[in-house]
Amino acid sequence: MSTDTGSASRSTSRAAASPDDRLSVLIVDDDRWTTRAISLALSADPDLAPLAPVHSGDDAVAEYTRHRPDVVLMDLNMPHGIGGIEAIVEIRALHEDARVLVLTTISPGPGIARALEAGASAALNKTAADSALRAAVKAVAKGESPGLLRGLAQNIVVSGERLPDAPARSPALSPREQEVLGLICQGLGYEEMATTLRVQPWTVKTHAKSLREKLHADSLAQLVVRAIQYRFYSV
Repeated sequence: MSTDTGSASRSTSRAAASPDDRLSVLIVDDDRWTTRAISLALSADPDLAPLAPVHSGDDAVAEYTRHRPDVVLMDLNMPHGIGGIEAIVEIRALHEDARVLVLTTISPGPGIARALEAGASAALNKTAADSALRAAVKAVAKGESPGLLRGLAQNIVVSGERLPDAPARSPALSPREQEVLGLICQGLGYEEMATTLRVQPWTVKTHAKSLREKLHADSLAQLVVRAIQYRFYSV
């Protein structure tokens, strides 16, 4: 499971969610063939334990509260009950440490941006290879992974649809902070950013923390959305 010190309490609180050391995963999608295929893909990895899938946002909230899975795979467009974004909002309101990976069938646009704003960690296309799906689940379970954001900012901007207004006035960023923000939007990992900037990874993480505070973002995923809203990022 997670190796970062910040997740120790989460790991303890979730110990009852699974009888072993595997990562428990809740799959949420209204299409039963899709949930079956995803479950089979995850089951091929001995480190992953997919739970019984659910097919609506309402059931997702209930089952998350019941099982406290390590990761939720969430479809956004479900016709019955609340949608995926609303489910993310409700789950995160009840359990702020919930980790959600959004599954989509289209290029990321404002729907994905709203999901990231709601608290999702990243998004992945349903056509991704099984190995990519399994790797993404593990990355989300470990915490923030900048590499999972690769391509999201560009796709959101290219979609051309209007995003919600930013929560506050645009802050002033130092030249270095602007560099780091640009690299985060490109989806570079901390090690890659450190190499590019010729600094230590902890320095990059310090800048990322400062950026989250200045741009009123709770996560790197929200930081990408803020960068677009405040027009620090463009294609």
